[in-house]
Amino acid sequence: MNDSKPSPRPAASLSARALALIPKARILGLPGDPRLSTAQRTIFAEADDLRRQLLPHELDHLSGNPHSAARLVGILQPEAEVLVARARSQLLAEQPELIQPGGGLYPPFRAAACWRDLWQFLRCVLYGAASGIVDFTSPRGVQAMELLYQELHVPLGAMVRGLELLKQHTMMIGPVRQPTGETVVACFDHLIGSLQGFRVNQEKEHLT
Repeated sequence: MNDSKPSPRPAASLSARALALIPKARILGLPGDPRLSTAQRTIFAEADDLRRQLLPHELDHLSGNPHSAARLVGILQPEAEVLVARARSQLLAEQPELIQPGGGLYPPFRAAACWRDLWQFLRCVLYGAASGIVDFTSPRGVQAMELLYQELHVPLGAMVRGLELLKQHTMMIGPVRQPTGETVVACFDHLIGSLQGFRVNQEKEHLT
């Protein structure tokens, strides 16, 4: 994923429509959220621009927010690669056809983009949890991502399942089962619901 948006194929082969959608498909809404202070919005804007995890001093700054799980986010961020790897392994165990010829994540660059997307989704979920704001996405960014996923024929079922597995493996980490983990779980549910909405919209289009 480039930023908080997908990139399922090499840039040289992207359509003009996909290239136009990519800069709009930024799902994080926290940089413009009026519920946050100016300083906190700046934290998220800078982190999202660099596609990086939150730094310790940034987590400290956010930890006083209502419902913030910033301390827990500090524990989860170093585990991001492992969590994505576990979700990937389970997804492929359940749906091995995804990476076989004709599958939704074939050829290999499409699978690689899917795993990048999962990492970036986790990054954004943890941003939301650190902020204490569950509905952390940008409606316009999410809508653009939906159009981009349609343009690139991203296998939505696999992406939703991958995100569900990522949530499951994250919840296996001890502190997530404590009360502060509720914000992390709620942020996952918010993003999963957004992706499930993509599928509902596509099904409606097929029926019309």
